[in-house]
Amino acid sequence: MLNLTKNWKSIFLISISCLCFSLPSFAAEKINIIWQSLRLTLEVNSLEKFADEGVINQELEFYFQTAGLEANQQETLREILVTQYPIDGVQLSRFLNTSTGEIFLERLGILVSLPGGRNGKYLLRGALIQAALDSEKGFSLINILRHLATDIQLNIEEIEKTLDYQQRLALATNSLTENASEISHENMANLTTDYTNIPDIRKQGNYGVNPVKIIKLTDENRQRSFELHLYQPENWKPGKTPVIMVSHGLGSHPNDFSSLGKQLASYGFLVAIPQHIGSDQKQLENMLQGYSRELYDLQEFINRPLDITFVLDELERRNQQEFNNRLNLEKVGVIGHSFGGYTALSVAGATWDFQNIKNYCAPQSGSLRDRQVWEANLSMLLQCQTLDLPKQAYNFRDSRVGAIAIINPVNSVIFGSEGLSKINIPIIISAGTNDPATPPIIEQIRTFAWVTSKDKYLFVMKGQAHFLTPPEKNNQINNLINLLVDFKQIDDHLFTVYNNTKSIAFFQFYLAEENNYEVYLQPDYWEKISDEKYPIYWLDKLAVDQLVKTYNRFKPPEIPTLYPN
Repeated sequence: MLNLTKNWKSIFLISISCLCFSLPSFAAEKINIIWQSLRLTLEVNSLEKFADEGVINQELEFYFQTAGLEANQQETLREILVTQYPIDGVQLSRFLNTSTGEIFLERLGILVSLPGGRNGKYLLRGALIQAALDSEKGFSLINILRHLATDIQLNIEEIEKTLDYQQRLALATNSLTENASEISHENMANLTTDYTNIPDIRKQGNYGVNPVKIIKLTDENRQRSFELHLYQPENWKPGKTPVIMVSHGLGSHPNDFSSLGKQLASYGFLVAIPQHIGSDQKQLENMLQGYSRELYDLQEFINRPLDITFVLDELERRNQQEFNNRLNLEKVGVIGHSFGGYTALSVAGATWDFQNIKNYCAPQSGSLRDRQVWEANLSMLLQCQTLDLPKQAYNFRDSRVGAIAIINPVNSVIFGSEGLSKINIPIIISAGTNDPATPPIIEQIRTFAWVTSKDKYLFVMKGQAHFLTPPEKNNQINNLINLLVDFKQIDDHLFTVYNNTKSIAFFQFYLAEENNYEVYLQPDYWEKISDEKYPIYWLDKLAVDQLVKTYNRFKPPEIPTLYPN
């Protein structure tokens, strides 16, 4: 988990000097450091000699003394400079040329600019790509520095602001984990449940599972064709069969949720997982291979919830003939991960708030510097792009949706407090404490506070880093995320088991109305089955006030108070 101390701030301030630019025709000689009225310079070759040979010349010694770096921290800085990462230069180039990549570069270009302050995004793109393409010296911070085409300018006040945001985010996340543990244990003090003789719902249920059925669907109104993966019980339960929709995340595929589909089906659910064709694994592959210019289709913010409604309509049409009218489509559940979390919230009734999006994303006073955003919230790269869509009322509520479970959702800015307050059905929000894409203290705590559901839960997974399981080895997305998070010590299947088990408990109680499953919706049950290294905490609505206080204590001054203490 990121935790920047004062000295680590100093290391970062020097390291950021390596995040520089462009196609090398001339070599940069100096780094200009701008802080208030001070104008300092650092020779590029000073850092190169330090990285290559460990030599600290007189100039660099001055900066180390000013920053207060001790010998072990200097060695750590050198390691940061020379560490190589296996990044594919061609694929990196394609990503950085997408609209999402442009936003990412533009924000980095505020911190590290051309002399005079002009945004350095284009030069930055060139140097990152050239370093990644360098087969001899590889993608490292010092090699990015070598590919500078001109002198650069470090805008220290902006860097300090970014570091302050990251420090606040790290401290708030640590505090969230502590809060979750304390609240969970306080709640357990009043519980006397004996879990000795209850069924282990981590195991497969009693209804069996048929092989997955893949149906090709076409929505003629939208000229949109996609696969629907259906997981059905081998033996149907008596009475009506509850239905659960699953919405996958960006760059994912219905196959990624086969374990969840099989587990739910074995407990008597019919599980339907549509392929969101403009933001799925195929779209990601097309971008990385050069067949598409975008990471995802911006229209996916509209098409994804419409996919859910279309599939429910299709199941209603097929219910009598194919399912002997056994499907209960009057009250269905929706599970959504990441971008799929946005999808689930949309069909549950959350509405867009363009003023809130503009407040967080749009330039103010003609400068990107005034954007009110916690840094390291990568989901903002998606949410802010919605400003390019027509400004109109977006309401995708489907009255058939009766309960939702969202995991690492992308959501808080696009909906805001007003949009999320319209959700009043049972909801469980899952958060991972190591999540750089949708940080829990920003994306999940705000949602937990703003939804008005009488039955709402927060499921905190210590160590989870956005993915339900780590991406495959040698996957480019894995390599990029590993720059931020180390997956090596985490069991590949741990969080899949957690989420499958949580889904069984939540939907059996709230959708299938099996009251005996309430015993699994208690914090002591989850402590009982938690991994010692990666515990999970089950919190209910009574935890909101404590978590809101944590949010307000650490938030930047520019960010509105969640609500008065």
